[in-house]
Formats: sequence, C-alpha cells, structure tokens
Amino acid sequence: MMLAAALFAGCEAINEELPSYQQSSKVRVGDLAPMFKIEALDGTELTMPSHEPTLLILFSHTCPDCRNMMSDLQQYLDSNALSYNVMAISRGGTSDEIMAFVEECNLAFKVAADESKEIYYQYADMYVPRCYVIDVEGVIRFMTYEYQPDDIQQLITELNKLIY
Repeated sequence: MMLAAALFAGCEAINEELPSYQQSSKVRVGDLAPMFKIEALDGTELTMPSHEPTLLILFSHTCPDCRNMMSDLQQYLDSNALSYNVMAISRGGTSDEIMAFVEECNLAFKVAADESKEIYYQYADMYVPRCYVIDVEGVIRFMTYEYQPDDIQQLITELNKLIY
C-alpha cells in the first residue's frame, strides 16, 4: 500500500504542468535588461547595457534548437554580409564545452560560458534559446522563446529598427 501511494504521488508530480514561456520569464518587453559583465571565450568583456543595439541570446550547448538557431543566425549574417552586436551566453557548461559548440556551429559572434547560470537566471527560470533585442539604453524591445523558423528574420528586423 505504501508503494502504491508513493507511485501515485510520483505520477501526480509527472502530470504537473510546466510554466508557460511567459510565466518562466523574469523580464518583459519594455523592461530594462538585467545588468551583467562576463568574459567572452575570446577574452573580450561582454556587458549589459552595451550602449549599442544588441541581440542577446541565452542558450544551452546541449539544446538542439539552440544549435539550429545559432547556426541559422550565423548563416544568415554570413550570406547577407551583415554585422550586428550579438552576444550569446550559455546557460551552464564549461568554457571547453562552449568552445566546442562554437566551433561546431562556426559562430563568429561573441560567446561566453556562464557555468553558474547566474546571467540566465536574471532573465528566466527555464526554456532556451531565449533571444532579446535590446536598445542603446538597455531596454528590451523584442524577445523570442525557444526557436521557430521565422525568428531570425524577426530578430534582424527588430535590430534594424534600432539601427536605421
């Protein structure tokens, strides 16, 4: 009987609904982006606010959607000869693991390994990738959750609104 009760209790936990993307977000469009300072894999310092329009990507090196999104973004940037201030910050992972991810995806933009997940948890509780278009004052102007095929074009369009 105790075993049955334990199994039943376990099933209830499994059936719990996960929070929505909005519920798991700690920031919204119109909010100031949380401040941070972190060293990128190339040794440069990434800060928020960066005082220029920025695309901030929070990702996991083990997430297939993150891999696809970042590879698609890099291909888009390469094929259009475009240059933007792009910062990608891992949600966990060692510098070596993140460097391997960067090399596999042929990423040319700034990437940092946040082993402690400190930066990620300023923005959200769960789900990756998360992308934020942030203006020169550090205000979040647009954001996406996870990865959908039209996200790249939407992110670029929103960045262009801040630049041109």
